[in-house]
Amino acid sequence: MPSLQPQHVQKIHELIDANQIIQAIQVYRSATGVSLAEAKQAVDEMRRMEAARPSSDSRDYDNPVLESKVKSLLAKGKKIEAVKIYREEYGIGLKEAKDAVDQIEATMPRASRGNTPYESAIGNDPFAQEDAGGGRVVLLLIAAVGVAVCGIAAAVFLLGIN
Repeated sequence: MPSLQPQHVQKIHELIDANQIIQAIQVYRSATGVSLAEAKQAVDEMRRMEAARPSSDSRDYDNPVLESKVKSLLAKGKKIEAVKIYREEYGIGLKEAKDAVDQIEATMPRASRGNTPYESAIGNDPFAQEDAGGGRVVLLLIAAVGVAVCGIAAAVFLLGIN
């Protein structure tokens, strides 16, 4: 089955922007060979993703890392922090940032909102706070003991102590 090429994606987005959804579905279907239902579902998802991005003057709002971070914060119930980060990144007003975060939240499955952690498509949450304690200290102690043992063994070998 052929895959969606960049020119097809661009044409589909142009058709979505022109509110010509049926034609967008036809382009998707002819480019990929999927069923009508699958093509409609894919175009609907593209419409939702497009609606989640704020209108752009000259700024580039397509930042998947920031979007992943916002979704992660939303999944943890930290909407205010998500709005703050979005606002700082794009240098926009509070209302505009809140509206954009609300749109991103609307594209998330209900199960991932609130207390359930959001799982990014790129792996574990790269923005999660790590435990800076225990594990590193233990590794450091093991390394120090290893260096000491090697030092003693080298001294014994060099001095010829039997």
